[in-house]
Amino acid sequence: MRKVSGVLESIAIAFLLVLILSVGTQIVMRNLFNSGSIVIEELARFSLVSLVFLMIPVLTFGKKQIVVDIVLMYLPKKIRKVFDLVIHLVGAAFSVFILVAIAMIMRRNWNIRTPAMRMPNIIFYLPVAAGIVFTLAGSLWHFINTLESKEVNE
Repeated sequence: MRKVSGVLESIAIAFLLVLILSVGTQIVMRNLFNSGSIVIEELARFSLVSLVFLMIPVLTFGKKQIVVDIVLMYLPKKIRKVFDLVIHLVGAAFSVFILVAIAMIMRRNWNIRTPAMRMPNIIFYLPVAAGIVFTLAGSLWHFINTLESKEVNE
């Protein structure tokens, strides 16, 4: 899981750099040349969406997502374990729900192209789907480790 997390994080950083460069280019073009580019705008949007969805599994693998655990801290260990199992199952179920939704969208719209870059939807949604697939894997991985009573601190 660490290797997968590292690869996803590296790809997300590449998308972050593309996002920074495209937004910076837009700022320069609009302020100095009084002209923007819709292609660069769409590239920035694609980079932002990809960055977000590829970092979700990285945070899931490392258990670094936002957690409100004030109630869980005061529960006995056995009850906390049950809550942890339910939380991981809910995360996995939500991932499956999102993947089914993406599949339903792609069934009809896979070949529709984005307005500016003319990128097919199937490519636009690929980082989103990949991020959700790896989030599902991370939720199931944590579920199994919790079920086996392993403490995973990565």
